[in-house]
Amino acid sequence: MILFKMAVRNIMKQKRRTFFTLFSMVIGFVLLSVSYGFNEGGYANIIKAFTKARTGHIQIHKKGYLEKPGLYSNFVYDEKLTAVLQNDRTVEYFAPRIHSGGLAFLDKKTTAVQIKGIDPVKEAGTTLIDRNISQGKYLDPAGSKKYETVVTKSLADMLSLKTGDDLIIISTGADGSIANDRFKITGIFSKDLDSLYGNAVFIPIDTVQEYLVLDNKIHEIAVMIDDYSRSFDDSIAISSELNSAGITGLSVEPWEIVEEQFYKSMLADKEGTVLVVIIIMLVVGVGVLNTVLMSILERMREYGVMKAMGTTPSFIFMSIVIETLLLSVFASISGLIFSLLANWPMKVYGISYPEPVSVGGIFIETINSEYVAVAFYLPVVVIICSSLLASLIPAYKAASAEPVKSMRSY
Repeated sequence: MILFKMAVRNIMKQKRRTFFTLFSMVIGFVLLSVSYGFNEGGYANIIKAFTKARTGHIQIHKKGYLEKPGLYSNFVYDEKLTAVLQNDRTVEYFAPRIHSGGLAFLDKKTTAVQIKGIDPVKEAGTTLIDRNISQGKYLDPAGSKKYETVVTKSLADMLSLKTGDDLIIISTGADGSIANDRFKITGIFSKDLDSLYGNAVFIPIDTVQEYLVLDNKIHEIAVMIDDYSRSFDDSIAISSELNSAGITGLSVEPWEIVEEQFYKSMLADKEGTVLVVIIIMLVVGVGVLNTVLMSILERMREYGVMKAMGTTPSFIFMSIVIETLLLSVFASISGLIFSLLANWPMKVYGISYPEPVSVGGIFIETINSEYVAVAFYLPVVVIICSSLLASLIPAYKAASAEPVKSMRSY
């Protein structure tokens, strides 16, 4: 108890110095908390936008499809498969897809296109693709086997397409025949989707199955779950459920594997936050070292008298360490309060970019902070550890000094 009383007395002896030390520690705490909140929140926004715009949180393919995609790498999409996904409590939406390539032409203009077979209703629930129509309208939800299409803006510009035109698309059917038909353009997507899909045509999935002679087969199922951070665990669970239902030969991959390059670049960028932590640790550590060292130099005579009266070096050492610990704990409590207040407007309103920034083909207009645990417990660890480390050298100096020299150093 006497150690704590001495620590409190020494802290209160130089109020101005104590205040500025606490101020620097609290500022360091808040800076670290806000930077982590923005780091996690910013990437959370990007991941949500990216998965909602294109990939979904989990994708199901025939084994080997991601390594070597192709028309014949397909699987049966039936009631048995959909029942497994519908009965999984973590699955919110899922959408079957078909991917192929072809040639599209209008009049004398021709270009290569990506053929995307989608279920208009399920795709809209999974990716909100229906909200990106700039001209015309989205695919008819009740349009079973309608030969209609919605095209990307880049394709429309390249072939001078407009709604109502008949676009001729040539491809190869799964039976080796030439697939050749006319598709009426009902809508044109906004330019935002160009970076994700390039020159692409979106056609009702049952129409594409008939057009490519795929029967009831597809290439992919995009799945949205209730929490994207559990994509790895949920993909394993879904895979196990499919196997239990007797559905084999499929691979279930989280978005981190489907978009591996994007995920790796995100992890590499997040590692830069470590530099921020190091810099803040140095700032806090230098500030504490300066304060504690000055305080000890002023009290060297006092420590000399204490040692002459029989006080052990360990007692002096611990009194200085506890003094610093109390400072860092109080700074952490204050920093936690100010960090909660500082992160709140950043979470609610965020910071808007002057112009939208493209990340992985997704345009981000506003970056918001997030209340994540690491943004609050990490600053506590950094402040306390850096403060204690900074106090060790001055504490050792005071504890090991000779009493006679200490009493003369006033």
